[in-house]
Amino acid sequence: MISPRFRHLGSIACLISLTYSALHAADAVAPAPVPNANTANPADGSDQIYRDGLKLEINREWSKAADLYESAMAKWPQRTEFRQRLVLCEMHLRLQKRYQDQSFRRILLQMNAADCVKLYSEILTRIDNSYVDPVELSSLGRRGVDNLEVALRDPEFQRLNASQATSAQIQELRAWLRQNRSNVLAPNREKANEIVATIADTAWATARISRQAVYMEFVFGASDALDEFSSCLTPDKLEDLYAVIDGNFVGLGVELKDDPNGLVLTGVIRGGPAAEAGLAVGEVITTVDGLSLQGLGLDQSASRLQGQEGSSVELVISHSGAPSRKVRLMRRPVDVESIVDVKMIDPQQGIGYLKMTGFQKTTNRELRTALDQLNAKSMKMLILDLRGNPGGLLNCSVEIADQFLSKGVIVTTRGRSDGQSQVYQAKPEVDWNFPLVILVDRDSASASEILAGALQENGRAEVMGERSFGKGSVQSIFPMVSVSAGLKLTTARFYSPLDRPYTQGVTPNIITRQVAKPNAEGATGAGNTSEDYVLRSALEHARTKLGNVAGGTNRTIGATNSGSANELR
Repeated sequence: MISPRFRHLGSIACLISLTYSALHAADAVAPAPVPNANTANPADGSDQIYRDGLKLEINREWSKAADLYESAMAKWPQRTEFRQRLVLCEMHLRLQKRYQDQSFRRILLQMNAADCVKLYSEILTRIDNSYVDPVELSSLGRRGVDNLEVALRDPEFQRLNASQATSAQIQELRAWLRQNRSNVLAPNREKANEIVATIADTAWATARISRQAVYMEFVFGASDALDEFSSCLTPDKLEDLYAVIDGNFVGLGVELKDDPNGLVLTGVIRGGPAAEAGLAVGEVITTVDGLSLQGLGLDQSASRLQGQEGSSVELVISHSGAPSRKVRLMRRPVDVESIVDVKMIDPQQGIGYLKMTGFQKTTNRELRTALDQLNAKSMKMLILDLRGNPGGLLNCSVEIADQFLSKGVIVTTRGRSDGQSQVYQAKPEVDWNFPLVILVDRDSASASEILAGALQENGRAEVMGERSFGKGSVQSIFPMVSVSAGLKLTTARFYSPLDRPYTQGVTPNIITRQVAKPNAEGATGAGNTSEDYVLRSALEHARTKLGNVAGGTNRTIGATNSGSANELR
């Protein structure tokens, strides 16, 4: 799922400004708040929320504090202190995740100084040449200063990179960074590199901070300063991303989320080692090879499940109301399916159902196989479920949309670098001509929005559900030359056939929301019409449309979010 946490923070300049304000406020972390005299209202409860957040920060519970501040921002948007604290918590969270990543510690922190310089230069060059908007290099440098200033307060950073430094030396370096932050003026990449070299030399001379550690804060700070979707990828994160794109990886075949007692299973991939061992959604992995996961973060816990193909791992599995059990699994290649549920949801009426969870290299082939199966069962209409689908490959969504369209624009992309500005048009041939209903929700993003928007605005499908996420941007993956890391960079924005930015999301023709409460495992019965209100509504709508067709009624779709009526073909 894509976190929208930074969406409301605005432009790069706004984010840099908020970061600086947050750092100035950071030393004021204490049980008492620092309210805004013009906006604070002690009776509205916001002061207490602020105090609660500061207590979480003191305990270094950054994720909980960030969630609290994010909720407070929605309730009291006029209180800028919540925004400042949220930015600071996010910086600590990113730092924490970096240092929990074994490939970051094993590879990036062990680079020699010359390769660090090359990596930073690579990052700046790629951003300068390919980012969707022109970027002031000074702002990237100042974000690096802010990253380093936050890192200097972190116990793990100090343990690994400043074990010889005294508290006074750390404070001296922090004061120097604050004093010189405004002097970070980089008209070009050469000057930007000189500035970081000077800061690295000063950090070493003042507090014996390794140059590698300093450069890494500037490397990751440069991408952190851009937008919520751009990021520097550690070697392991780059490998994971390629595995998602390819639709296969070596592992246990589980999808996970954090839990106070370990890792809770949110998905078990069919045909994988976990599925074959009988693991189920809702169960919790509490121990890995005799080591407890309690209190560890998601990345650190999940890293203990990773290993070479053919190696084994022993897990302790717990579930409410049942005794814990041990299972031993062998890591092996797992194919991830992006089409996870295919069925005739109403065989009598000829209504098929298909759930798509992503857009990867195998999705097009999977879709053709699924549709062939449904057509063999005399399908007359399809409900295509894109709820919870975070997207994936742009070209995959374009190819799928093209199978349903005989003409019209599918999507338009606009960027600064070569090849990023394209108008994708449908070809005359149509593979599938049955009517469509598409389901989306607020977690349908990116390629999901391209497919839903293309078919909706070209009059080829009705969309039901909730307004989609509204991602609206294209990321490109650039592997680095100096080290086996990568840069995920926003290189273009995409627009609907009617030239609307997808940052607005896709507005359904018919708004329907899931009203059922999640069960103990967090599921809402998606795909089951007895529990899934949205699907049940779509099924009734499809039956009505087919009934109207049989009765000779004109087949028109209600007004789209553009206000125009479209014919269902």
